[in-house]
Amino acid sequence: MTQPRWSSRARSDAMAPDPDALEQAVLRAYVQLAAMPDQASGVKTATLARFGPVEVRLTELTQPEHKSRDIPPLWLEVYCHATGTTLDSCGCFDFDEPELAAAVDLVCDARRKAA
Repeated sequence: MTQPRWSSRARSDAMAPDPDALEQAVLRAYVQLAAMPDQASGVKTATLARFGPVEVRLTELTQPEHKSRDIPPLWLEVYCHATGTTLDSCGCFDFDEPELAAAVDLVCDARRKAA
């Protein structure tokens, strides 16, 4: 089985498929985005996990023209480097409990797709 490569500093505790550890990894990536300088492209992206060619990214839309009440400012994306395609994505507004649960499910699904 392919081992994940986590981008967070606390890789050892985030490697387990434990939902609490995955929630913490999502929140760490969110904090990482907040610490990044704004990009000219209007997006900030942090890698949350990588399972072989499959990468889970957290992206924040930062430009005013990207912001809308109807469009989530945060997106989790499952991207496959082997095919160059997005396999799945999930938009979030504030990472409340339901959104965190959806994020954990997305990461778990990405791990299964990569296996």
